[in-house]
Amino acid sequence: MSCPSIPELDLDQWSEILLGKLDGKRYPLSGTLEVTNRCNLRCVHCYINQPPGSRVEISHELDTDALISIIDRIVDAGCLFLLITGGEPLLRSDFPQIYMHAKRRGLMITLFTNATLITQEIADLLAAFPPRMVDISIYGASRETYESVTSIKGSFDRFMRGIHLLRERNIPISIKTIVLTVNKHELSRMKFFAEELGLKFRYDGLVWPRRDGGESPLKYRISADDLLALDLESSERVHEWKKLGDEFRGILGRKDYVFTCGAGIRSFHINSRGEMSICTMVSQPVYDLKEMRFEEAWEKIGELRKWKRKMNTECETCSVNGYCLQCPGWSLASHGDFETPDEFVCELGKKRALHIEKLLL
Repeated sequence: MSCPSIPELDLDQWSEILLGKLDGKRYPLSGTLEVTNRCNLRCVHCYINQPPGSRVEISHELDTDALISIIDRIVDAGCLFLLITGGEPLLRSDFPQIYMHAKRRGLMITLFTNATLITQEIADLLAAFPPRMVDISIYGASRETYESVTSIKGSFDRFMRGIHLLRERNIPISIKTIVLTVNKHELSRMKFFAEELGLKFRYDGLVWPRRDGGESPLKYRISADDLLALDLESSERVHEWKKLGDEFRGILGRKDYVFTCGAGIRSFHINSRGEMSICTMVSQPVYDLKEMRFEEAWEKIGELRKWKRKMNTECETCSVNGYCLQCPGWSLASHGDFETPDEFVCELGKKRALHIEKLLL
């Protein structure tokens, strides 16, 4: 029975109130924890995946006790939201222990998974101790397309089984995809699949180079024109991009500082080796939590926010930054520095600004 005198707040409302209390101060409210780089799939576009049985990767991963210790440390520092990701986190046999410890410490957990390793036992665990969300990647609406991305026969059927195990238990799920040359033709069917199940769906089309420098994923990237066309097909996406464009209109957001996004203000990233960085896609500098306190690493990340730009690039004078996703992560992945713009991201941002502004005149 609910008490009529106590108003109910949804999570978004509560988060807004909490952020207001922080009054703009840096605070490690939200973290991403990569528990492994290994994956049971071999997706053609992936920037991180390593073989599931890689002894080298396993030797570098934090063991159970070390992961539990890190969870304790981030909670003690004030973290409330945790994204558990990989690789594929369910490859770890100790996933239930890691997950339950995070739940016991009061963290609101989002789990990134491909769902192919969901078992009845894992589904029962998530049903008994629900996460905030299980965010599942879909790679195609048909077996042929899905497995042309994952490179693993039988993965589509295991994906479908995982979805249904979670759905049967009313576990909160959302569905996302990465649009590639080999699955673009099934984007509408993937969206329909999610909506038929009453699930939220989103997509992205920006493919990253591999963290080890390999460029093989870029072969599967669709063109900037095709990505723009997908934007323009969706009134919702047009509206959201226009909203961002209006918010940053006339502002030279990248004029002075290297980091102009929200990275390192409320959030942090910890990789599978226990190294902390400002965000998932900025892989350096890192601060080894096996050798320093979390609070010390957090302060060092704060210093990165003060980095002034040293290079003369087009970003300094660009006025379409509300439509552009250029960031130090892209510069690092594409050029090995923090400031040189990625040509593809730049092209897409300019075209998006031009066409969406024209559309809404």
